[in-house]
Amino acid sequence: MLGASRRCLASFTRKFSTSIPATRTSHPSPALERTRLITNRNAGFTLSSRKLHNGSRSWQNAAVEAEYRDEVNAQRPPSDQSINEANSGGPITRFDELSSRRLVHDNVVRTVTEEMGLKTMTDVQSLTIEEALKGTDIIAQAKTGTGKTLGFLLPILQNIIKVDPELAQRSRYNRSTAADIRAVVISPTRELAEQIAAEARRLTRNTSVIVQAAVGGTQKSQGLRTMQMQGCHLLVGTPGRLNDIFSDRYAGVEAPKLSALVLDEADRLLDAGFWPEINNFQRLLPDPSEQPRQTMMFSATVPREVVDLVQGTLKPGFKYVKTVSEDDVPTVERVVQHSVAARGFENLLPTLLELAERETKTRNETGERPFKAIVYFGSTAEVDLASSILYELGDGRQHPLAPAKFFSIHAKKTQPQRTAAADQFRATRSAILFSSDVTARGMDFPDVTHVIQVGLPRDRDTYIHRIGRTGRAGKEGEGWLIISDIEAGEVRNKLRGLPIRPNDTLETASIDMTRNAKVTPSVGRILSLIGQSAQRVDRGTKSKAYMAMLGNYQWFPKKQHLIDAMNQWTKFGWGWETPPAMSPNLVNRLGLSRIDGINVGHEDRQSSFRSGSGRGGFGSFDAPSPRGGPRSGGGGYGGSYDRASGPRPGPFERRSRGGYDGGFDGGYNRNSGRGFGRDDNGDGYGGGSGRRFGQDNNQDFGRGPFN
Repeated sequence: MLGASRRCLASFTRKFSTSIPATRTSHPSPALERTRLITNRNAGFTLSSRKLHNGSRSWQNAAVEAEYRDEVNAQRPPSDQSINEANSGGPITRFDELSSRRLVHDNVVRTVTEEMGLKTMTDVQSLTIEEALKGTDIIAQAKTGTGKTLGFLLPILQNIIKVDPELAQRSRYNRSTAADIRAVVISPTRELAEQIAAEARRLTRNTSVIVQAAVGGTQKSQGLRTMQMQGCHLLVGTPGRLNDIFSDRYAGVEAPKLSALVLDEADRLLDAGFWPEINNFQRLLPDPSEQPRQTMMFSATVPREVVDLVQGTLKPGFKYVKTVSEDDVPTVERVVQHSVAARGFENLLPTLLELAERETKTRNETGERPFKAIVYFGSTAEVDLASSILYELGDGRQHPLAPAKFFSIHAKKTQPQRTAAADQFRATRSAILFSSDVTARGMDFPDVTHVIQVGLPRDRDTYIHRIGRTGRAGKEGEGWLIISDIEAGEVRNKLRGLPIRPNDTLETASIDMTRNAKVTPSVGRILSLIGQSAQRVDRGTKSKAYMAMLGNYQWFPKKQHLIDAMNQWTKFGWGWETPPAMSPNLVNRLGLSRIDGINVGHEDRQSSFRSGSGRGGFGSFDAPSPRGGPRSGGGGYGGSYDRASGPRPGPFERRSRGGYDGGFDGGYNRNSGRGFGRDDNGDGYGGGSGRRFGQDNNQDFGRGPFN
């Protein structure tokens, strides 16, 4: 094991040590022995028990020697001698031991054990809390979802209380200002910062320690007013907003008493290019030589660049804690993963709906955890389009995915919207969260049963981090990748070596919507629902999704094939006569000037369905009637209706009506003029009679739902 540990830390060895003492100390727990590795920068690297100290730092100062207020279980801060005596009991594995050993205030421990319901520490908590309580600088390598947030919040809170014991109790008489910041936590994303702040507020709810968040996407002035009115002891923020408020000399936000700085997801802060901002921010803080502070860095990986940061940021004598064993199976290898190859872009959402319906039904019948999924897309516009279409499926009726609720998150939403969506999704038992990659790393959503990725992610790491949102806290999860046919070859290049298995059990993925075909009633119903719902989504949302997809697939070398596939999507997925218009400048910039099928011009802001030129039904499929024998549907993608000239033929079947005869019968034949219906009379989704989506057998849609 020692040899494996040395290999794991080769980069650290080169940087910080010329000799590695082969020291092993027995562990009371084999599991902890496997995961525990703590490195001292000055003394080399040691595999040892959790008793890594010979004594805690002194708590002797006038404030600590004062008694806590008598209102709640007054206690005197422990002396160094009492700490040493209490700590002779071995490693700490339970939160209540922090109280019995007089390391953390009783009031805080009760909050953790009774209100938060936590009893046993995770490895990263057990390995960091005791060291951090002594003020030691720490770098911890730990996977997301292992409780590392509490691993740094709990020592920060206790160390604040050590200096100001009156803060240990909830009291309206304790006052704070915007210049009373004692600790700062830096996070790479707004969502993660808000999540950390929420966890900190839960932890401090029975104390007088004030927690504030400073993230982009919110009004700076409003946040400053809140901080100035309520004060702040612990500030959680993103690099940009922290720089913004600390560099504003009129804001009044200062940290002359700063004692702790935490860099969460250090590898991601580096990858996202935040380090120059972090360096600038640290220059706005008190000089560590004048106001000593503890620095803690938490990272899922420790690449060479993070090692360089450690060397320049942490004090000599820092501790390196590693809880990622070489024997640990990564989440991406534990989660069952499937890939579904859809025939075209127009098949993606029907396939998603079929999967969600099937999994919801299966879990309801078996009594398993309710279906709760995060669905990832490659752009904010795709998130908006997909969430709008699936949300509109109900149209005033029972939603096919009930009781699931729907939420969406992406970078263009306001921070209050994103925070509300994340909080509500966490609290909901059955739900679908449509998301861009803003939630792909570090976010903790409980009980997620499925991660579904629609479209190929931009790289392998993105795929892996998305999958990491399920299979957490020892619970099982599934991953699904739904791609179009033009992406199939690239999957092998981008996702090579991952345990992804092809899955062909979803019927809607293979339907060719451009040709006559037979479908089952269930498939016909799904196509009908998606088709109708797509018509109810405004044209602008669709156009933006088209442009976003065009940008996402610029890597695809066969531009004509790409444009043909995207135009097929707009025609058979949305019922548009022509694709969205693109300006000549955009066409030239994208290198598409010689490609057929480009709609060059000014964007048409008027929906084809508003003007009455909407298509008829999806058309040209047969399915058996439940009463025996085939029933007929309307003509292949149907006709359309124009206000000026009345009915005119559709492009695939020269009839003015199209669609699907009968809600139960299957359809898409060429004989009947009715559309997707609610009963076998053929009411509903049909060709161009000039009416909108109907609920009876006279209301086939032609002019569209916006008139």
